Amino acid sequence: MMVIDIRKLNAQKRYYGEMQFSYDPPQRLLNIPFAQFVGGVSVEFEYDLYEDDAFEIRGKVRYQLKGQCARCLQEVETTVEGELNALFEPKKDAEDYSYFGGVVDITQAVEDAVVFSLPFSLSCKEECQPIEYSSGNEND
Repeated sequence: MMVIDIRKLNAQKRYYGEMQFSYDPPQRLLNIPFAQFVGGVSVEFEYDLYEDDAFEIRGKVRYQLKGQCARCLQEVETTVEGELNALFEPKKDAEDYSYFGGVVDITQAVEDAVVFSLPFSLSCKEECQPIEYSSGNEND
């Protein structure tokens, strides 16, 4: 759970700034066969706290994936980076994300950024050639 206390930021008059941290993403976020996260997700963002207590974050998520190349089946490890942009509003019908009680949980926004940045498949290099299969027939 990634929680930011808006009341504390208001009390300290920290209406804008930067934050960074890392967290261990759940494997359920991955929809790539035979892939897994390597280490945690690095989260870096700038924030603005507005007069109406809306809280906006703009930044990026960065993580590594390890798995098999979708073409040649060799082991591959790649770094992925995605955008993190979210607006949290202290009301029930907020357009982006809502929060209550002066505490913002940015977990869903970070997980959304990870999911939206996932590649469709892993590949070891752009010019990777797929494995050629033979049925054993002379006509192949």
